[in-house]
Amino acid sequence: MTKSKVGLTKTIEYEGHVLSYSLFVNRRLKHLYITIDPIKGVIVKSPFSAIDTIETLLLQKASWILSKLHAAQERMHIGRLLETEGKILYLGEAILLSSFQTPELFYKEKTPPLVNRLVEEWSFLMGVKPTKVSFRQAKKRWGSCSYRNELSFNLSLSQLPLECIAYIVVHELAHITHKHHQKAFWECVASFMPEYKNHEITLKKFSPSLI
Repeated sequence: MTKSKVGLTKTIEYEGHVLSYSLFVNRRLKHLYITIDPIKGVIVKSPFSAIDTIETLLLQKASWILSKLHAAQERMHIGRLLETEGKILYLGEAILLSSFQTPELFYKEKTPPLVNRLVEEWSFLMGVKPTKVSFRQAKKRWGSCSYRNELSFNLSLSQLPLECIAYIVVHELAHITHKHHQKAFWECVASFMPEYKNHEITLKKFSPSLI
């Protein structure tokens, strides 16, 4: 049975910065993978355990790692905003949360009716129809479309500016016709929302997670 080193934490230095990373060794992997988690930080998954080789590769990618860490820290995160200011995000703006509510209850109340209305409007314009629309809390995804054309949206979606919410709806509806992210899919999205690339940039400033 292949064993993995779980949670081995190491550090490297790069141009005055100390970078911490968590190493997971799995012999079944074919390549070394570096991911940036907004909460867990730098995660390295490697098929080998040679620390010198791993850290040489990390130093080669250090500039990219620092830029991604900075971007993650700059994201408007609901949990952090609530903790520091007692506010949450709604339609892209920070607002005070009622003492009688939790973020979960707030978004459960606000998101479904807003998104359902947008799904109805855009599905008519795009000439497609989902078989089902549901909502759930998710840490990493704003929305998804299954092969059965069932759409699922993150309950925290109403934290975003309205135009970004509409873009996510259009994005998932386009998957009803195109079950991929190839050229035809993006041409479909662009035909209904030519400015979609601007919304992609804006989305990077927000985190889907409530935590």
